[in-house]
Amino acid sequence: MWGFFALLVFGVVIGMGTLTSGFHLVDDWELAKYVEWLTLEQRSLWDCLKEAVGYDLTMRFRPLYYSNRVLMAAVFGINLTAISVIKACEIVVALAALYYCARQMQCNMAYAALFALTVMVGYQSAVWWKLGPQESYDIMMFAIGFYLLLKWLRTGKKGYSFASMGAFFLMSLYKEPFILLLPFVGLYVLYEEMRGESVSWRGLWRAVRARAPYLLALGVIFAVEMYLILFVIGANNYSYVGLDESVTLEEYRQVWSSALGANLKWYARFGVLMLLILLTYWEQLKKLGWECLLTAAVILPQCITYSKTALEERYLLPAVFGFAFWFVIVGCNFRPLSGKRRIAYMLCLLLMLAAHGRVVLREADYFAYRGESITAMLETTLEQVEGTDKRVLSCFGPNLEGNKTMYYWFLIHGYDEVFYWNEEKQKIGRSYGPREDETDVLDNMDIVVMYNEEDRHWCYTPSLDLTGFTEKKCGTITMYIRDAAQAE
Repeated sequence: MWGFFALLVFGVVIGMGTLTSGFHLVDDWELAKYVEWLTLEQRSLWDCLKEAVGYDLTMRFRPLYYSNRVLMAAVFGINLTAISVIKACEIVVALAALYYCARQMQCNMAYAALFALTVMVGYQSAVWWKLGPQESYDIMMFAIGFYLLLKWLRTGKKGYSFASMGAFFLMSLYKEPFILLLPFVGLYVLYEEMRGESVSWRGLWRAVRARAPYLLALGVIFAVEMYLILFVIGANNYSYVGLDESVTLEEYRQVWSSALGANLKWYARFGVLMLLILLTYWEQLKKLGWECLLTAAVILPQCITYSKTALEERYLLPAVFGFAFWFVIVGCNFRPLSGKRRIAYMLCLLLMLAAHGRVVLREADYFAYRGESITAMLETTLEQVEGTDKRVLSCFGPNLEGNKTMYYWFLIHGYDEVFYWNEEKQKIGRSYGPREDETDVLDNMDIVVMYNEEDRHWCYTPSLDLTGFTEKKCGTITMYIRDAAQAE
């Protein structure tokens, strides 16, 4: 299956052009910043690691993520194609590991492949090509850890238990929502230990004692990390997380209703149909209490975590793992399901996958187009200003990451005359660097760049009088070049 998954992933990222699409005005600016630290500022790798991780720990708990970002910048610089290849390799490994997890859970090859694809194909496939999201690494480490756990439970070899714990620990250091998968892991250990016997307090206690060292280690990691997040770093830094008294029930309803009509629509539509099919076996379905608990242990914590924003794009991971666990691992192996109902059930899974496959191609196409647009703008602008005293005005606010991309990309290319437009204050200023308080006027700007309505970040057209500028469209980005500057 390795070859199949490699052909699928690289077929998409190469065929749709995401692999070579260049810079995007989100996340990629961090790589440029670290390159600037290492080259222009001549900082040591250790100093960069300390500052990047230390700063993030004042707001979030992602030490391994920022360590990896700095190391990537140190090794590859701003060669985003090379980093994109590594990202695609992570996805291949994740798909293969998920496949082997399903095989360990007694699925045949077809169901195992369907399980892996259900988890990774859809709106969440943005992690196949976006370089900022942490979910690609985390779902890979979770899948590896879960596979090693299953091998340990099947063979009893302790080496697998230590290796799986190591994988789960690395996973937990990369992005916080994946920490919430650790209770699922603990429950799954008990589920396997009690397989075939009726649920009772005595049986549960026996299972806990039998797997006590593993469960204790898992519990310590979970407890320590949650303590750090809640009481040391502080949960208030996570604006998108959890329930909030300032948010009304109606606002929650609107957010989730919108998600059910967008990123969640195919899971909702086909999920309801498949659930209705399973409910026709109500008496047998009532015996799947453990499986229901395991599914809820994955999905509910993620829904609560993202209650203010709903599950969308990359945030579907890892919740969609719970969806696939129930409808593929449990559903496809549900013995009473047979005849026309099994055919209808399988058809729902395949149609849902096909719908999500179409989503992947559409989203990859837009991402490539957007990256090519931004890269064309950056390179065209650099050609115009390199070796001159011309000034560039960036109008990407309120997307601060867009402005930061402009600052660091041009800085590492030897140019430091980028200014930024503030629509609310109607003000032009530097915003970044040692002269961040410096202001200027439009008359001194030679090139103005902004989103146009093809870009999903577009939210307004800056109120600037661009008389005397010539418009040049670069896909989702529009440049305005001062006529005098263009003539030179």
